[in-house]
Amino acid sequence: MIKLSKGCAPEILTRLAATWTQALLERLGRGETPTDTEKGRYRHPEVKAALIEETHGKCAYCESKLRHITHGDIDHIVPKSVAHEKTFEWENLTLACDVCNENKSSHFGHHEDLVDPYTVDPNDHFLFVGPVVLPVPGSDPGLLTERILKLNRAELIERRQEKIMNLVTQVSVLARINDPNVRSVVRQSVLETKVDDTQEFAALTRYCISILLEKLDKAEMKQPASIPSV
Repeated sequence: MIKLSKGCAPEILTRLAATWTQALLERLGRGETPTDTEKGRYRHPEVKAALIEETHGKCAYCESKLRHITHGDIDHIVPKSVAHEKTFEWENLTLACDVCNENKSSHFGHHEDLVDPYTVDPNDHFLFVGPVVLPVPGSDPGLLTERILKLNRAELIERRQEKIMNLVTQVSVLARINDPNVRSVVRQSVLETKVDDTQEFAALTRYCISILLEKLDKAEMKQPASIPSV
C-alpha cells in the first residue's frame, strides 16, 4: 500500500452529487428501497476514469494492477451501508480489486481503525519480510487492515515473490558491471525507476531496493582498491 493523493472531483460529481445524495436520502427517509440506478450512480464512467488515474490503475489496498485482470471496483472508504450520505462523496471513493473490496465489506463501521492511504502514510503501519506484508509492531490499524483485507493471501504472496526475484536478478547484474559510469546509468534507469508509484507493488519494491542497494554498496566498499599499473 502506498500513500495516495485525492485528485480533482470529476465534473459529473461536482454538478450532480448533491442532487443524487438528496434523492437517495429522501427515499430512504420514506422507508422506500432505492432503485439500483439511484444507488449506483457513483459508477459513472467519469468517476471510474478519475479513480483509475489517481490510483495508477492499481487496487488502493493491495497494489495489484487491476487493468491486467479485472475492471476494478469502486470502493467506499466509509461503507455506504453505514453512511448513506457519503455514497457520492468524491473524497470517500477509491478503486479496489474485487477481493479486497469484498473482504473489506462494511467491517468496523466508519473504518476509523483501518489504514486509509489517502489520510495516513502506509509506511507508518506496514513493513515487509520477503513477500509478506506485516503490521508495524504496535500498529492496530496495520494489524486490522492486514487481517481483514487478507493482504497475505496466496496469490499476492506469489506475485510479490516474483517481483522480489526479479529485483535480485537485476541487482546481481548491476554488481557485475565494472565500469562505474555504466553502473551509475544502469542503477538509475533500470532500478530506481522501478519505485515509481505506477509500478505494481511499489511499496514492496521500494523496501527491497533500499535493502539490496545498501548491501551492494557495502560490498563494494569492502572490495580492495585496484592497484594502478606503473
